[in-house]
Amino acid sequence: MLISDLELLNYRNYPKLNVIFTSGLNVIVGDNGVGKTNVVEAIHLFAFAKSFRTNDTKALIKHDTAKAIVSGIIHIPSRTDISIELTNRSKRILINGKVLPKVSQLSKYVRTTTFEPEDVLFFDASPAKRRKFLDANLSSADEVYLATLVRYEKLLKERNALLKTDDNDEALDLIDKLFIELAKTIVEKRTRFIRELNKVVNEVLLKLSDEHLSVRLTYESSLGSVQNIERNGLKRLAEVRAKENILESTTLGPHRDDLIATINGHGVKEHASQGQKRLIVIALALAPYFLEKDLHKKPIIILDDVLSELDKRHQERLIELLLTCTQAFITATHYDNHAHAIYEVTSDRELRRIT
Repeated sequence: MLISDLELLNYRNYPKLNVIFTSGLNVIVGDNGVGKTNVVEAIHLFAFAKSFRTNDTKALIKHDTAKAIVSGIIHIPSRTDISIELTNRSKRILINGKVLPKVSQLSKYVRTTTFEPEDVLFFDASPAKRRKFLDANLSSADEVYLATLVRYEKLLKERNALLKTDDNDEALDLIDKLFIELAKTIVEKRTRFIRELNKVVNEVLLKLSDEHLSVRLTYESSLGSVQNIERNGLKRLAEVRAKENILESTTLGPHRDDLIATINGHGVKEHASQGQKRLIVIALALAPYFLEKDLHKKPIIILDDVLSELDKRHQERLIELLLTCTQAFITATHYDNHAHAIYEVTSDRELRRIT
């Protein structure tokens, strides 16, 4: 899939913007603060109807305006027109002029995979950061996973509310059966996805670096394996209920799980250099593209400020790889390498193609 046309109206710092992109590698250059990231953020919006930088929709709307509109033409391979209208209180999504009933249905039309500068802390951040990576990739490719995750998060809120009340055993017994069923599905799909990631992440790393980095990803489940959840999940919840009543919070489940990575048999967090961590995170961002076998379903790659901390050789290796992809976007303050198209964000908030 790819995006050919992007139109912004009162989005972030853009009163109005129209741009036509090409297939292959699109590079957006400009000084810091002119709005490069805002452009690729808008492209990401087509996949999730939310930013990869903030959960505050108000921040996406230009100051002193009531509504922002992000419109685009997506080819998957047939043409699909998507428009997203944002206000402080609502989101309205149109697909070919018709209202999309559920935001979650966007994943049928657009998939993206994203790297942002903060991702260099991927392995040093809390487990929530790594769970977000798993959930974003699985939700965009698997409708069942997304529906299950939404139900799980809603049930988790109900369960935590019950843990704040007295005499809750009967209600918790009823909820816990569904809780374990949903947890099992989430853990099963996350585990399978990580198994697939392991098949490609080292191949991607070999294309990015001459250094031999043997990376292994594992899923750390607070409830144990899928089989263990099926056999003993309810028992585990019963064993910790007294503790959870005191804490007034659910201590077991996919919301407590983690993605663990090792490099040459040692923990990435403790033993990998900052340069190695950056390469691994970039490889993880690219992996979903190479996992997808259907050319028309391959996600649009978005790499924000990915070159700034890479040396020249690693920059060249990354660019060589991106030039082979269906469509990729990178932002940079300057760029002197190959690309299918280079755009410059000017100081007056225009985006013009310069090559």
